[in-house]
Amino acid sequence: MSRGNWLDADFSGLKNLNEKFSSSNMQRCKFIGSDMSGLLLKRNNVDHCDFSGSDFTGSDIQSSHLANNSFKNCSLIDAEFYESYASSCDFSGADFTGAQITSGGFEKNNITDAVLHHTSFTNSQISDIIFEGTLEDCYFENCEFTKVTFQNAILINTFFKCRSLKKIRFIDCQADRITYEFLKSGKADLSGITLLTI
Repeated sequence: MSRGNWLDADFSGLKNLNEKFSSSNMQRCKFIGSDMSGLLLKRNNVDHCDFSGSDFTGSDIQSSHLANNSFKNCSLIDAEFYESYASSCDFSGADFTGAQITSGGFEKNNITDAVLHHTSFTNSQISDIIFEGTLEDCYFENCEFTKVTFQNAILINTFFKCRSLKKIRFIDCQADRITYEFLKSGKADLSGITLLTI
């Protein structure tokens, strides 16, 4: 499937690829309930595709552009996004446990009810994102934030090491002591955060 130009194709339920999936252009394709685990996905342009309910566990997504796609209820456990840009995608209900987003962009995505546990964002541009729910053992390092809001979020053992946290809005959030101190050190506006008592 590498080096293909795929338009309006239905690959739903795809399994056992066992290969690299690289240098392809995919538009309006369906991969619903597919097994993409352990794959190297490199230099792909993916637009308006539906991956709902698919398994990306341990996959490696490199130098790819992902726009307007649905990743609803996907397993992204231990997946790595490297130098990739995800924009206007629906990640609602997705499991990002152990996922790494490195040296890329993450913008205008819906992450409602997504699981963020041991999830790391490094050297990434994060914009137009609302983080909700519980973030535990997460990691934000050298990220650039634009129009980022944490709303009704519980932050536990979450590490922030960025040049400036002033642009982040916190609304009705709770944080444990160590996370609170990281945010305070980064000069974040703490007015929307209360200290979590455990």
